[in-house]
Amino acid sequence: MIYNNKVLYCFVIESKSFYFFNTNYWEALLRERLKELFHELDCIKHGKFELASGEVSSYKILCDPLFGNNEAREILSTIGCQMLQEIESEKTYGIVGVITGGYEFAKLVAERTGRETISVNPHNGEVKGNIVEEDICYFEDVVTKGGSILKCRHILGKYDGKDDRAISIINRQEGGKENLRKNGVKLMSYLTKNELEI
Repeated sequence: MIYNNKVLYCFVIESKSFYFFNTNYWEALLRERLKELFHELDCIKHGKFELASGEVSSYKILCDPLFGNNEAREILSTIGCQMLQEIESEKTYGIVGVITGGYEFAKLVAERTGRETISVNPHNGEVKGNIVEEDICYFEDVVTKGGSILKCRHILGKYDGKDDRAISIINRQEGGKENLRKNGVKLMSYLTKNELEI
């Protein structure tokens, strides 16, 4: 019996057969389904937008609709846990969510792993929660220049060359990864602007 991709996605999601995700095939299915959801949920807007970085862009990527969709939440939770597991081969990182989308992403991962997460608002400096770990993994939804992550790092006083990481759903490929690396933060992103075919 032959199933189309969407039925296969649904089977994996509903059955919670997460061991499949260790294979390249199922990893590719998840990636393709998430890309489809970005378009199905109208997450990509075209027009004239001022971004958090202060720059003006002809498009904007919104992750909020994903967090309100059960299928998307399951995928984000799964891939977020996978990415965190990849960087935690030798030590544990504190989970920090950048308000607002980054915190929603971090909460999904924290809920699945039974861990705590804190939120940091880069705009007003508000911090909710306590950090225990010395090294931090910042969760962000969309990275442009990386400025919000660096602001959160400064707010937390974590800018002294520690081994910090960042995980994002989307990298807009506008210098954010390079800027973060220069400041001691290694970024891992699940999808890029080019992969979303913007």
